[in-house]
Amino acid sequence: MPTLVAAYHAWGRLLVAMWPMILSAFLVLLAISLVVSFVPWRLSERQLTGLMLGLVQDAVWAFLLAPIVIAIHRFVILNEIAPTYIFSIGKPAFRMFVGWLFALEVFAGLPFDLLGVLQTLNWSLLGSTLAVVAALIVVVWVLLRLTMLLPAIAVEAPGATPSRAIADTKGQTLRVLALFVLAILPWFAVEVIGVVLLGPRLRMTSTPGAIVSSVMGCVVQTMILSISAVLASYVFMILAAQVKRADQV
Repeated sequence: MPTLVAAYHAWGRLLVAMWPMILSAFLVLLAISLVVSFVPWRLSERQLTGLMLGLVQDAVWAFLLAPIVIAIHRFVILNEIAPTYIFSIGKPAFRMFVGWLFALEVFAGLPFDLLGVLQTLNWSLLGSTLAVVAALIVVVWVLLRLTMLLPAIAVEAPGATPSRAIADTKGQTLRVLALFVLAILPWFAVEVIGVVLLGPRLRMTSTPGAIVSSVMGCVVQTMILSISAVLASYVFMILAAQVKRADQV
């Protein structure tokens, strides 16, 4: 609980000190949402085409949001305020960060991709559900074990590798999971309440209800993205300090 309180306190400072970055994140997410809404349904419903479009969307998402997520990690860990929203493409650390952010985004979506494949193969509801739940558990476990990776790359820490991140989070999976659930659950609740209030109007494109839903969804995504980056930074700082103390003993 103290870690969660400290993370939310740092998040509050982040919103004040780096509001242009947070606004940029919202605008990026909104732009992606609007572009996706114009993709014809017949293209997105085709298995191969839908998969390719999803990969393109994930790549654009990772590339455009990488400078913002890096800035958040460096703000929390190094107390550094990014002056502008810039792409440091010339830096190996930036390219590595974009690559891993893209890979983790694709990996996070695998259970939903699996569901589409199983539906195409006409699996039973029970079989599909069990397979997707199993895949979801594996994906969540791997993502939690890699929580330290992106902050480590962002601050160019030595030994910023997946194997090192997995080793450093050993025995901490449930604690990290609890932190993220407690921090993010309220924002999911806000989105669900908004969906319930808007009701059927969400299914009607170009209506005020659909526009409000899109904007609200992007606001919630922005909040979840920023608080998740802050939490990952705290996990990195706490566990890295524990590992350092253990090495000195």
